[in-house]
Amino acid sequence: MKIDIDDLEETYKKCEASGFIKEKNEINIELIKSLKKVAESGLDFIKDKSKTIKKDSTGWTFVFRDYYESLRGLIDAYLLFDRIEADRHQCKNAYLCHKYPELELNWEFLETVRLKRNRINYRGETLNYNDWQQFRLQFTLHINKLKEELNKKLEEIEL
Repeated sequence: MKIDIDDLEETYKKCEASGFIKEKNEINIELIKSLKKVAESGLDFIKDKSKTIKKDSTGWTFVFRDYYESLRGLIDAYLLFDRIEADRHQCKNAYLCHKYPELELNWEFLETVRLKRNRINYRGETLNYNDWQQFRLQFTLHINKLKEELNKKLEEIEL
């Protein structure tokens, strides 16, 4: 099934104009640390659990979903450094990709996994091992990049 991805710049402008991207009053470092820790703990948990999932199982659906949730938590943490929160996952992704192109996060990947997660949660779609393998590397790259950047920002604050 082909997924239509909205244009990044148009999406960012719509999110901003609709008021879905909101500025908070302060940077909450403890919340950033907590979101990062929960994301990392979730990843550790699902990595361990995935060792026992059979390749023909639809359990890979939950591996995908947990990786998505961990990625989303890291995105939320990153946005908090800008005192930003957004009502929609798409708007968080658009803000991040628009404001930080140097991170080289892939807008199409972020949108594809967002839409896939929505089909899992709201239409009951499932994934098998081969489906999961299509996303695994990009999840790992995006998660690692965000963890690295969050660590840098946290180190800067603690100096």
